[in-house]
Amino acid sequence: MPAARHIYVGVMALAGVALALASMRWPVINDGPVPPLMSLLAISAIVDVAIMSRAMSGKAEPLQMNARVIGFLAGAVIYFLLRMAIAG
Repeated sequence: MPAARHIYVGVMALAGVALALASMRWPVINDGPVPPLMSLLAISAIVDVAIMSRAMSGKAEPLQMNARVIGFLAGAVIYFLLRMAIAG
């Protein structure tokens, strides 16, 4: 079973890719009332709650703060780099 930090970082990286592709398809995501990085924070909170509930029941290890930071930064960097690469 993979560690919770690997799952979290992977989900956040995929969220960065999905957010970049969605913002190119629908520009309101990038220019709307909610900035894209706030969307990443919302995704982070949802995944974090899921991992914490599994950790409380003893099915996973708790997520450390450094894994949260690495996951969020991975999603944000992937979002910005992919958006710049696609937009040209």
